[in-house]
Amino acid sequence: MDGKRTDGGWEVLQGLVFYYHDSSETTEDSFSLMASAFDINRRSPSLALGITVLPVNDEPPQIQRNTGMELLVGEEAEITASMLSSDDLDTPAEELVYSIEKLSGGIIAFKVSPDDNVGTFTQAQINNGEVVFIHRGSESGGFSFTVTDGEHTSPLFPFVVTARKLTITMETQGELMVFPDILRAVTSEDGDDITYAIVKPPRLGRIIKPNQRGQFKEIIRFTQTELDVGAVYYEHQMPPKPFWVLKDSVELAVSSPPATELHHSLPGQAKVIDSSVLDAANLLFSLPEQKQVGQDIVYEVHRFPTHGRLTLGGTDLPRKAPNFLQDDVARGVLEYHHDDSVASSDSFSFRVHLNPKGQTPQVQPGGVVLEEMFLISLRKRDSNPPQLSSLELLLEALQGSTTIISKSYLNTVDQDNTPDEIQFTISKSPANGYLIYTDSGDRINKFSQEDINSGRVAFVSDGRLSDGFVEFTVSDGKHQTEPYTLHIGILARSLTLNQAPEIYIKQGDDETLITENILSTSTGTAIEEDVLYKLTNVPKYAAVMVDRQPTSAFTQKQIKQGRVSVRFVKSTSPRDSVAFVARSRAANASSVLNITVKPLANIAQHPKLPRGATILLDKKLLDATPLANKTRTSPTFTVIQQPQGAKFVKRGGHDDGQPVSSFTQQDLDGGLVALEILNTTQGQNNRSQTQDEARFLLKAHGVPPAECVLPFRVVPYDPSDDYDATLLTVPLVSTSNRIDAGQPEPRWRGDGGTAPGTTSPSPVVYRRNTLWTILIPILVILLLMLLAALLTYYLVRRNKTGKHNVQTVAAKPKNGDVNQETFRKTDPANNIPMSNMDSKGTDPELLQHCRTTNPALKKNQYWV
Repeated sequence: MDGKRTDGGWEVLQGLVFYYHDSSETTEDSFSLMASAFDINRRSPSLALGITVLPVNDEPPQIQRNTGMELLVGEEAEITASMLSSDDLDTPAEELVYSIEKLSGGIIAFKVSPDDNVGTFTQAQINNGEVVFIHRGSESGGFSFTVTDGEHTSPLFPFVVTARKLTITMETQGELMVFPDILRAVTSEDGDDITYAIVKPPRLGRIIKPNQRGQFKEIIRFTQTELDVGAVYYEHQMPPKPFWVLKDSVELAVSSPPATELHHSLPGQAKVIDSSVLDAANLLFSLPEQKQVGQDIVYEVHRFPTHGRLTLGGTDLPRKAPNFLQDDVARGVLEYHHDDSVASSDSFSFRVHLNPKGQTPQVQPGGVVLEEMFLISLRKRDSNPPQLSSLELLLEALQGSTTIISKSYLNTVDQDNTPDEIQFTISKSPANGYLIYTDSGDRINKFSQEDINSGRVAFVSDGRLSDGFVEFTVSDGKHQTEPYTLHIGILARSLTLNQAPEIYIKQGDDETLITENILSTSTGTAIEEDVLYKLTNVPKYAAVMVDRQPTSAFTQKQIKQGRVSVRFVKSTSPRDSVAFVARSRAANASSVLNITVKPLANIAQHPKLPRGATILLDKKLLDATPLANKTRTSPTFTVIQQPQGAKFVKRGGHDDGQPVSSFTQQDLDGGLVALEILNTTQGQNNRSQTQDEARFLLKAHGVPPAECVLPFRVVPYDPSDDYDATLLTVPLVSTSNRIDAGQPEPRWRGDGGTAPGTTSPSPVVYRRNTLWTILIPILVILLLMLLAALLTYYLVRRNKTGKHNVQTVAAKPKNGDVNQETFRKTDPANNIPMSNMDSKGTDPELLQHCRTTNPALKKNQYWV
């Protein structure tokens, strides 16, 4: 390696080459690399790099099939993947879990344990055919379900289960005038054989069938197959009296398990005689109260009906002992069967009396006996119009779904017509959907009551959220009613959650209301539903309340009424959260509501502080006096995050300048805490502005703690600027920096001077924070001492060299009398020039011994 690399090599070394996944569900990938050196025309072998992609569960489950199911009454049917299926691109079928709610019409179980009801199952279990639905109860039912992959939960979906009866219909019935095809029954399921059991044999003949030897024998049971091959006969027996035309009948019980038995009489109709029309309980009041318990009310028929017959429990009332009890009437086992004649009325007479229980019916001596006649009115077919007796006038359907219309929405009462003869005709179709037959899917505008009873009619929503209605008339073939209206309401499939990111509880408040600005939902319909919020986890430190009582669920209506609130019940944490599921009638949405304590304190917001200064931490920056007044204690600030370019220190006392991580409001009031702004601008522009912050946990007795933030701006120090805090010390200002900045040179601030914007009368104290601030004064002092030493040495040296030896005269001659020459002339070439000596720097002691004036020279005297 020579240190030279191509641009691509540098990009790899600097981490500038990335692999971006295409968001598919693949877990493996690869690519090939080849290095080329174009300068020397060489190329490396191809290198394959494998990539393993870690899957992330970011796709919600999607419902692929939800067709519902049909089964026979009482049947066990498998829930297959073609009926119920969901798919998730990043979750296997074993982890897609269905949760069941609102189960009706049966139970859901596994095949291995059909007696145990289950509430959850997986898509894999459905795919393997392990989940079954066992019908029990009403014909229409089903369940609602959600499907989850562990991270995402779908809305609530309905799964409709329709149980249809295995019905038997008399397809051919009539008088025995043409043979065969006199009697034929069919079931609603192909391939099921039908058995006829003779309940009441004919009066004028018998039912016979040939045996294997060809002999006819009377029978009491036969099948539809025997009827189809012509093996069942009616043998007429000649009555003793002559006749022209006689009518006979036979009563049959038709069965094909598991279908219910069908009792059929040829011909005529039946009506139950119950306690509402026949009641003789008042006879008991003729006895003392203590004897009433052991008595039966006995009816004895004296004259039977002319155009019909009486049956008791499905058997004709015997003429030898035509007795029945009031209890039989109350249980509804007494019936009148009409012979299908044209008569308009009928009657029978009876005698009623009391009889001790368990004894043969007979009139007691002295007992009360009443004789009455029971009148029966016979109406012709189609004599009365049908009447609608539905209890539900509003059909609610899920947006975009198919909803079965049951008898609770459309049901008619017609005593003289069968359900298949009552026809509904749609006069106005709904504007938000249409009606169909469930078995074919065809749109319809006419259907029968039998179609409604069997669950064949359904409403299909077209996806719009607007409400609508369907208008229809009812007819029995002869009469037609006035138009009726069935209103159709659409339930939104989706639920939109409008939620604030956090709810703040002020420190010291007892509770805080949850308003619609904090939590609300919308379905997009014209009339908003009352959404139910259900908590899915219990908060650790807080409680959600309705009417000041803890609750696990509340509604949007209660939020609107101002009845829902939240409060902290434990004073150990500044925040909490609660997870919930919001549910409408057809959709749900889940989320988390964060609860945070808001500090009851005044905190400065982004004050401007000089770099390199020491700031007094007082009420200008932090003030928890409101919390102190409320709790009657001194709140404590605990530093949980130190600022990046500053530190909190103690002020005053033996630990002055020491870092501090906790202090009280009382410490702030006493000026015992300061903030040192560090000078961290080495290598940076000294005039730049930076942002910094400190985080505290504010605590006080009896209230939950609150997290508070003190943000501030760090700027270069400027003596002419005003700051938002009290400055204890300020940094030294460089003159060169000032000249470069175009600012005047600052004047020196003495002990009594204060920085601009300060209010404290304390003297300014300079704190040396670096090694140079200590070394520079020492070097200056050493330099001054060296200069002083040199100057002293120079003065001492000069004083030693300035003294002269003067030649003295032995005897002073008289004035003008000189005996010899005492002055010797010198050569001018040997003259030594004399320098003028400045008097500056002369030693004061020398000056004291010197004359202040020069003496006068006499003749021939010179200064040397």
